[in-house]
Amino acid sequence: PITHNNNKVLCMLLLTIMNSATSFSDSSCQIGNLLSGSWELTQNIFENLSFREVSRFRSVCRTWADVGAKILEKRRKLHYLTIHPHSIPTTEGKVALGEASPSSLFEGFFNHIVSKPSYCIAFCSEDWLSKPDVFNIKEEKGNLTLLEYISGSLPPTCELGLVSATGVIGTVENNFQGHWLESASNMNQEILSYLCSKEKEKHKLNKWCKRSNNSEEIEGKEEEENLQNKISQNTLSQNASKSTSSQSTSSQSASSHNVSQNTISQSSSCSSSSGDAVTAMKNSDIVKRSSVGYSIEVEGNNTSHRQADAVSLLLIPHHPGVQLKFFKLCEETFFKDYRKDEDASCDNLTITGSEFNQMTSVSQDDRVKALLIFDVGLDEGFTEAFIHSALLRQNHKLALGGGVADSVHTGKNTSFSQSSFGIAICGPNVMAASVVIPKYINNPKGLDDFMKELKSCGLPEDQSVAFMFSCCGRGYSWYRRRGNPWFDYHSVETKAFRQFFPNTPIFGFFGGGEIGLNHFPKFCEREQEDERVLHKKRKKKMFHQFSTIIVFLSFL
Repeated sequence: PITHNNNKVLCMLLLTIMNSATSFSDSSCQIGNLLSGSWELTQNIFENLSFREVSRFRSVCRTWADVGAKILEKRRKLHYLTIHPHSIPTTEGKVALGEASPSSLFEGFFNHIVSKPSYCIAFCSEDWLSKPDVFNIKEEKGNLTLLEYISGSLPPTCELGLVSATGVIGTVENNFQGHWLESASNMNQEILSYLCSKEKEKHKLNKWCKRSNNSEEIEGKEEEENLQNKISQNTLSQNASKSTSSQSTSSQSASSHNVSQNTISQSSSCSSSSGDAVTAMKNSDIVKRSSVGYSIEVEGNNTSHRQADAVSLLLIPHHPGVQLKFFKLCEETFFKDYRKDEDASCDNLTITGSEFNQMTSVSQDDRVKALLIFDVGLDEGFTEAFIHSALLRQNHKLALGGGVADSVHTGKNTSFSQSSFGIAICGPNVMAASVVIPKYINNPKGLDDFMKELKSCGLPEDQSVAFMFSCCGRGYSWYRRRGNPWFDYHSVETKAFRQFFPNTPIFGFFGGGEIGLNHFPKFCEREQEDERVLHKKRKKKMFHQFSTIIVFLSFL
């Protein structure tokens, strides 16, 4: 009998059959139909598989394709929201008109969610954490704050971590937020174009006039007609040359008649192919719009963003083989619970592997792939000892990123703590890489080498997310005072990242110190790693200043 316990074995058996076969035959489809006689059984099997495995099994038979589509639709969707309510940044920092309020964007966002979130990571500016007028909702103790609203909108079992800092990094989701911001941005551009044309050339026609739009359409149609006429003329000339050559070489009238008939058919096929060429040229210009919108850096040192309220929110659903362990980092609690000495010092502190597992709720067999640290800067020695314990546990094969924030909140539902916290990402179906952009990089051109090195890992990007932790001294002012004053230095580092990873959203904050290490695992060598082989590693610098840390997560 087929039970839930051996569902994984059945999937591995079928996966072996699929790997041994060069193409899917009728017999493989019959095997799939035989094993998928029950919709419930197939659903139980697929719920234990990763995204890539479900995608492969969908090609076996129609039943598996339908079940796999339902499974992926429910769980694989990452939802995220980024709000900058005061303005949409342009080259001149103008205020956009007709923008939606933060309250309406939040309400629509949580109504837009289709997958149950298991983890929530949010970043907000320091003013928004205690701002009472974000939501027009009053309770007995007063107006609703951002932390209370987010925790009340999430399921009780969802882990929440909220970080408040001087600057926020986020990405816009086109499926929900794109139409709001696109309409406001278009209106903003029309206003700027009108003002510029009015100041510089008053005698010219306004750029937002309908006549200019019609003229552009007419010019576009004329170019298209000219292109089609050239293709048709070339085709006719070729057909004419073919027909004359065929008539000159033919000796009999019947053969010449047949050749002319063939020439006519060829000309008709060539004319149709020329039409296909035009449509192909048109379709090549059409790029499929991604659900990942633009990324933005809202920093306090930027003149156009000064005292601007912002928040970025990321919801991660359950992924088989992936776990995000939220844990608290408190020096007093550690010495009280594990060392039974509240007055102990962090000098030369060593945290054992068992203590690390208990602090993070990670089992002995779990492989930690990445570690995110959100520190409040109370004691660097305790954080360093904790990270060193994690590196020894994973044989230094660990992606690391984080920073020092103004305040942090973590917990479930209404029980929150303001101590430093971290997130341990572990499981067989996740890979992680991290890169440190040092402080001597002060030119946008120097970012390409670091992005290329991160890209060389070859991690899948169809299910990926990135985190960026930057110094509050970097960003707009960092690049502007060292470069061309006329260059647009807004969101320089996120633009460089999205150039190499266009389908990966990125989130983070600007803080008072950065935590990170370089870690570049190769996706093609993931099955050849042997954790039992120990390597001697020299002590690397984990705490940085005036730098940027990027952590890349790929859900397999």
